[in-house]
Amino acid sequence: MGKVFFLSVLAISLTFCTKISNTNSFEGKEGKIRIYVCTRGCYQYLISIPSTSGDTLFYPINLSNDYKQPDMDGVKITLTYDILSDMTQIYYPSPDDVPIPLFQVKNINITKIENSK
Repeated sequence: MGKVFFLSVLAISLTFCTKISNTNSFEGKEGKIRIYVCTRGCYQYLISIPSTSGDTLFYPINLSNDYKQPDMDGVKITLTYDILSDMTQIYYPSPDDVPIPLFQVKNINITKIENSK
């Protein structure tokens, strides 16, 4: 009886002590808007977030039209976002103007975005 009680208390203690963190959500991160031209008149708007191994690019699935302007390239922003499990293919133009796959980036869902000072 004592062993069962001890194991029950130990299991409950470990359950309460386990800290669950969501590593896919980020709040107040600094970044920049980056524009990749995929073909004539086609632009892909990415978010560049600085990291220790260089900038990480993400594709924002819900970037507002206020930020989807050709003059927004390099604009500093502060954002809160969730990294999603799917990815988006990024393209670049070929000499005959047909988009060619360049690389893939993870998608993000922006919950808050504003221009940085």
